[in-house]
Amino acid sequence: MSLSVLVVDDERKLTDMIAETLKQFPVFKSVLCSYDGQDAMRKLTNQKFDIVLLDLSMPKLDGLEVLNHLSDEANFSRTKIIIISGGFTPENISEAKNFTNHFLAKPFKIDDLKLKIGQVVKEIQKQVA
Repeated sequence: MSLSVLVVDDERKLTDMIAETLKQFPVFKSVLCSYDGQDAMRKLTNQKFDIVLLDLSMPKLDGLEVLNHLSDEANFSRTKIIIISGGFTPENISEAKNFTNHFLAKPFKIDDLKLKIGQVVKEIQKQVA
């Protein structure tokens, strides 16, 4: 199995660090980055991703706006979303739960990221088995 991932966060250092960590997983054939919601929308509209790590608070389009715009896209229906954010509120968690049950609060440790990615990959493997 080979999977593709999109990492979306306006904090470039964090985004690049996450991408480098994911490239260590042999299961990922493609790891791309976006640094704002508009660029993420373009990539998500033009390519199918198995996993998207998505920040909620970004310029141009925030993470919830991205999710709402893409919720009707056929390419998006089986995509696993991991919300990464330092500003979780009861309201945005409630809205995000319409799209995912995977959350990672910033700041997080690399081991927490690896654990969450492992859980999501196992979910995908169960779906295709």
